[in-house]
Amino acid sequence: MSGWHKSLAALALVMLLAAGGLWWLFMRGKGVVDETLALQTRLLEGKVTGRDRAAGVAMVTRNVDRMDRGDVKKVRDAFAKEWRRLNGEAFDEYIAAGDEDREALLDRDISRAVTAGELWFATNPWSNGQPPKPRKPKPAPSKTGQAKVSQAAQLFEAYRSALLARAKKRDISVPDWLLGL
Repeated sequence: MSGWHKSLAALALVMLLAAGGLWWLFMRGKGVVDETLALQTRLLEGKVTGRDRAAGVAMVTRNVDRMDRGDVKKVRDAFAKEWRRLNGEAFDEYIAAGDEDREALLDRDISRAVTAGELWFATNPWSNGQPPKPRKPKPAPSKTGQAKVSQAAQLFEAYRSALLARAKKRDISVPDWLLGL
């Protein structure tokens, strides 16, 4: 091969590598957002357990690492919305349940909380491994709605205390900071 052919082959190789790099740069994360949203919803709902749950959380982490900032925000916002919805439903179910059903509900909610804690870190590529700072308390409501808010807060605190006591009894570390999100 002559020097001219070698230069042409090297130029073609450089162009292929550059095209591949540009394709990777612009296409990374595309198409994985919907997959990640569906997977994290299944994980939060408790539809994936055991090794598959751990693999699912790892998959969410890998997918988030491939996304751009806008897609990461979309995934994090969807996670927060889904977690608040499920946490609210769990609280309502616990309050409405009889004493004989509450332990099973707490076990389910402990599993969800552990998974949610892992997903919170998985969907936050900028995390330093520490939980978020607690939110500032909202201003006190007006006098007319104060009794209602106070009763709801008391019920939620009873649920939260029961969940943490059950987790402690089972020797499971629950990210209790997630219960207030």
